[in-house]
Amino acid sequence: MKKIFSITISLFLCFSLLAQDDLLKMMEQESPTKPSVVYATFKSTRVINLQSNETMKAKHLDFRIQHRFGSVNMTKDNVYGLYDLFGMDLAKMRLSFDYGITDRLMVGAGRTYGQYDFNLKFKILQQKTKGKGSSPISVDYFGAMGIDTKTFTDPSRDNFFTSRLAFVNQLIISRKFNEWISFELAPSMVHHNLVAFSSTPNDIYALGIGASFKITRSTRFNVEYIPRFNFGGARNAPLDALGTIAYDEFAIGFDIETGGHVFQLHLTNAQGLIEQQFITENTSPLVLNKYQLNTLRLGFNLSRTFSFDNSAKKKAW
Repeated sequence: MKKIFSITISLFLCFSLLAQDDLLKMMEQESPTKPSVVYATFKSTRVINLQSNETMKAKHLDFRIQHRFGSVNMTKDNVYGLYDLFGMDLAKMRLSFDYGITDRLMVGAGRTYGQYDFNLKFKILQQKTKGKGSSPISVDYFGAMGIDTKTFTDPSRDNFFTSRLAFVNQLIISRKFNEWISFELAPSMVHHNLVAFSSTPNDIYALGIGASFKITRSTRFNVEYIPRFNFGGARNAPLDALGTIAYDEFAIGFDIETGGHVFQLHLTNAQGLIEQQFITENTSPLVLNKYQLNTLRLGFNLSRTFSFDNSAKKKAW
């Protein structure tokens, strides 16, 4: 009797476990695992100069101060950079505000030397992992309009307001490979309504390349490079009557997060602060040797986020 009882109990447990497995499989088929959105691909809305895929959350405002100094100019004539403190006497600055209309749409405005700019960024596709409907990449659209406020070079002729305008269209394709490495490609087109010569193209095409490497929870190393396809180098049309040549932008630097602030410290060969400047009007070649660093510039971005989401504040209380 004991053997029969033991066998009966064992069979009952086996059938129960099999039935439980079948029930779990049925539940998984009826409600498959939902894909999870990948966040924090980059620490900030910009890699350095280049736009990242990040946008501000809904009802959050980002106030940003960007500084680019003059060339470090470490030459004998400049007593190896000390006369103008490695270019710090020749600073350019941009002040900007970026606001999240929704979690996927951000609008912004800024002012830099000789330019007002207005922009928007929209998340078309978000990287998602696990489950049905996952996506290996994020895709964003960035569009901007710049208004040149400098005096026209020839005020005696008929000058139009539209001649002051320049536009940017950019597709940002990014991927966060893991907790440590993120990468993006940003096909870009910059259009200037007015150019110096008929041989100078109004439309400049470029490819932004950016990467971020996490060092600690609050620190990242960033690098970016923006080669242009139809403009730049001595073989193409100059920027102005002086024969000034434009060059590709390059930058390396660090992100340091401290609470609601993100501080970015970097070296770059571009002094421009918006796409119309650092993609098409960068006049510093990237030439380095053991005697001089004439083309590099120190710079930093300081970002501060403010929340206007009252519902989140109520939840916190």
